[in-house]
Amino acid sequence: MRRIASYVLILAVAVLGASTLGVGAAPAEKVLVVARAKMDIRTLDPHRQYEIAPPQIIRAAYETLVTLGDGGRSLTKIEPLLAESYTVSPDAKVYTFKLRKGIRFHTGNIMTADDVVFSFRRLGNLKDNPAWLFSDHVASVVAVDPSTVRITLKEPNAAFLAMLVSPNFVVVDSKAVKAHGGTDAEDADKSDKATDWLDQNSAGTGPFVLKRWTRGVEVVLERNPNYWRKPSPLTRVVIRDIPDPSTQLELVERGDVAIAQSLDIDLIGRFKRSGKGKVVEGNTLDMIYLAMTTNPQISPQLADKRVRQAIRDAIDYDGIIKGLMRGAAVQIPSIIPLGLLGSDPALAPKRNLERAKALLREAGYGGGFSVKMVYPTAVLVGGLSAETLVTKLQSDLQAIGVKLELEPRETVAWRADYRGGKLAITIADWTPDFADPHGWAIPFAVKGASAAKRVYYENPQAEKLATEAGRITDAKRRAQLYRDLQKILIEDAAYVGLIQPKVNIAVRGDVTGVVFNPVYFVDYYPVNAK
Repeated sequence: MRRIASYVLILAVAVLGASTLGVGAAPAEKVLVVARAKMDIRTLDPHRQYEIAPPQIIRAAYETLVTLGDGGRSLTKIEPLLAESYTVSPDAKVYTFKLRKGIRFHTGNIMTADDVVFSFRRLGNLKDNPAWLFSDHVASVVAVDPSTVRITLKEPNAAFLAMLVSPNFVVVDSKAVKAHGGTDAEDADKSDKATDWLDQNSAGTGPFVLKRWTRGVEVVLERNPNYWRKPSPLTRVVIRDIPDPSTQLELVERGDVAIAQSLDIDLIGRFKRSGKGKVVEGNTLDMIYLAMTTNPQISPQLADKRVRQAIRDAIDYDGIIKGLMRGAAVQIPSIIPLGLLGSDPALAPKRNLERAKALLREAGYGGGFSVKMVYPTAVLVGGLSAETLVTKLQSDLQAIGVKLELEPRETVAWRADYRGGKLAITIADWTPDFADPHGWAIPFAVKGASAAKRVYYENPQAEKLATEAGRITDAKRRAQLYRDLQKILIEDAAYVGLIQPKVNIAVRGDVTGVVFNPVYFVDYYPVNAK
C-alpha cells in the first residue's frame, strides 16, 4: 500500500510568452507552470518510484501498454496505449499484447517487445518498493516476436490489466538504460546503476521529455517533438516546489504557477470566490475506515457482531462528511471505493440510533460499556486530522452508551500495534496501488491477509467471493460478486467505511483538458491553454 498524504490538489496554469509576435519572431512558447508543496520525490527511475509526486511526472515522460479509458475518466474501462490490442485467456492467467509498430523512444530507438520484457523484468528484479507488482504475480514475460509480448501469471488474476496502468509498468528504452548501467538480471538490486541517469533523463515514449530535476526546487519537462501521436500544444511543463499554501494560493490567483498541493478546503473556497478560474472535482480511491477486532481476548464486547453493528449504526456519517470534511468527501459503502467495479452507494449504512440501542440490548450491553480507542497522531488522507475524527466518533457513540477512551499514539508505534492485531478499535486509512476492487477485496476479506489479520476477521463466504471475483474475466459477474462481498462485510462490521476524500483542482479559466485521475493524478498530454 502506497503511503500517500492528502490528495487535495490545486491546479493553476501560467502560460508564458507574448500572445502577439512581430514578423519573423519565433512562435510563442506555452509553458505550463505547476506548484506543489514539499514534493516527495525519492527518484524518477520509473521502476523504483513509489511516492505521491512522481506518478504524474512519469506519466508525462513514459507510457504503459494499456491505460484507463475515456481520457482517464473511467476507472473500469481499460484501453490499449502502447499496445495495439490485447487478449486475455479464459482463466485470466495469460495476457498477450500486440504492440503498435514504429513508436520511437526519446532516443529515437524503435520500441519492440524486448523493451517490454526488459522493463517488466527490471521492475521485479530491482526489488525496490513497487517490485511486488511484478514479482508477486508474474511467472514469465516473453517476446513472442518483435511486436508481441506474452505474460503468464502465477495464478489467475482478472485485475492484472488494471495493475498494468500503474506508472511502475511503463516501458523504457532497454538500449539506453543498459548503456547507462541498467540491467534486468536477477541481481539487478545490486548491479543496476542506471537510476542516477534516469533521475535526470527519460528513456520513454511519452509526450514530454525529462530535462531536469532539482531536488526540492523543480522538475522540468519539454515537449517531445517526435511523439507518435500529435505533439502536445505545451512547449514545457515546469513543476515547482512551493511549500507554503498561502503563497501557493497567491500565485494561483495571479496565474503565476501551475500545480499546488496541500491547500485545504478553505483555500479552495477562496479560489472559488475569487472568480479567477474553475474547480475540477474528482474522487480519490483513498478511504478512511473504522476497524474493530473480532478477537474476544482483545475485546469480548467487540467480538460480538451485534455490538459492532450497533457502533456502525451509531455513526453520524453526514456529520463527518458535511461537518468535518465540509463536503470534500463521499461516504464509502464498505471498503471498495466508489467508481470501481461493483461499488454501490446504495449499500452505505445510515445512522439509526434506535436500531443501534436495540442491538446493544440484545447483546447484553444495554447499559453501555467502555473500550480503549488507540489512534495515530497523524493527518489522514484527505487532510483530516485523526484526532478530529476520533473526537467526533467519541461523541457519536456516547449517544448509545459506548464510551471511547481515546489514546493517541505516535504513528509508527500505532501502525506496529495495529498491524500486530493488538488494538480493539481504531481508525486507519488505505490508499490504492491500482484501480481494481481486487486491491481491496483480498486484503480485507481473506483470512490472514494484511487488513484481515489486524482484526482477526474470518468469513469463509467473504473469502470465497473475493477470491472468485479475482479469477474471472466477466465484468458483470465480477461486479455482482463484489456487491455480494460488500453486503457480507457490512453485515459483519469488522470494518466500517467512513469517507472517501475528494480532490478539488482549481484551473484558470482559459485552461482546458485538466482531469484528475487517482492512479496518475494529472495527465498533461491533453492539457492546453490559450
